[in-house]
Amino acid sequence: MPLVTIAMPAYNGGRYLAWAIDSLLAQDYPLWDLVISDDCSTDQTETVGRSYAKRSPRIRYIRQASNLGEMANFNFCLGEARGAYFMWASDHDLWAPTFISSCVDALEADDSAVLAYPRSVLIDEEGNAIEEMDDQIDLRDASSLDRYRHLIWRLGICNMIYGVARREAIAATQGYSDVLAPDRLVLAKMALQGRILTVDGQLFLRRRNRPPETADQARIRQLGDLNRSTAAERASMPAPRLFRALRDRHLAAVDASTLSAREKASARIATLACFHMRFHVASRRVWALKAAAVATRQSKRLSRWWGQD
Repeated sequence: MPLVTIAMPAYNGGRYLAWAIDSLLAQDYPLWDLVISDDCSTDQTETVGRSYAKRSPRIRYIRQASNLGEMANFNFCLGEARGAYFMWASDHDLWAPTFISSCVDALEADDSAVLAYPRSVLIDEEGNAIEEMDDQIDLRDASSLDRYRHLIWRLGICNMIYGVARREAIAATQGYSDVLAPDRLVLAKMALQGRILTVDGQLFLRRRNRPPETADQARIRQLGDLNRSTAAERASMPAPRLFRALRDRHLAAVDASTLSAREKASARIATLACFHMRFHVASRRVWALKAAAVATRQSKRLSRWWGQD
């Protein structure tokens, strides 16, 4: 059985940390190790983490010397991975006992797949189910281009980032980048590499661990969590400008991919159109493409290239 490395970037998650670790200890898949990277928490995270590390040789607790921020802490965890398979795990969520085994079985049965994830349920602070989350996207297509276009147009809730991945594939993405919503970029790079599978069952329980917030409040919080050294400067930027940086990283990923020249052109068109329509990132190239579509009466064909059909 292949080893699965579970990486938990933790920060002030002491309230739920024991529940999260117990949920992993209850997995029916026996061959895994857990790395807890504590990003200088000021609550009981260190006490809980060290206690579990003493109890189980499969658990390593590492406390960072200074606060890294979410981006660097996620990437540190990825660098610590030793298994053939890898998964990130938050310090407050829960997993059904068959979570790892179901995802590994799916990957073992399909050599072309790079990531597997189940359906998700939103739970409250006490662990009570609220609703099933709308996070399922069919990315089983054999075409890298079709997977990429479908993902960027349909991706909403990024729960699949917490699925089980082939370590080499997720390492090839280079982890989180210093942009807003870096999980979107990681998943786009994964879709370019191989198929992403869904497995049966509501096996991921994502905890709602913060009060409701507006889109602006969420964006400012996310920037602060990702990288505190750049958060103040970016907090005053309008959202389209922040998403422009994410778009440009997507374009760079397309250029670096193994797509053919024609496929890369289609992927670039889809990226420009998607970020223009979904995130209001202006691009004169998009308007030029639209004008060309009307002029040549090929709007339906271009629409398919953009991935909207």
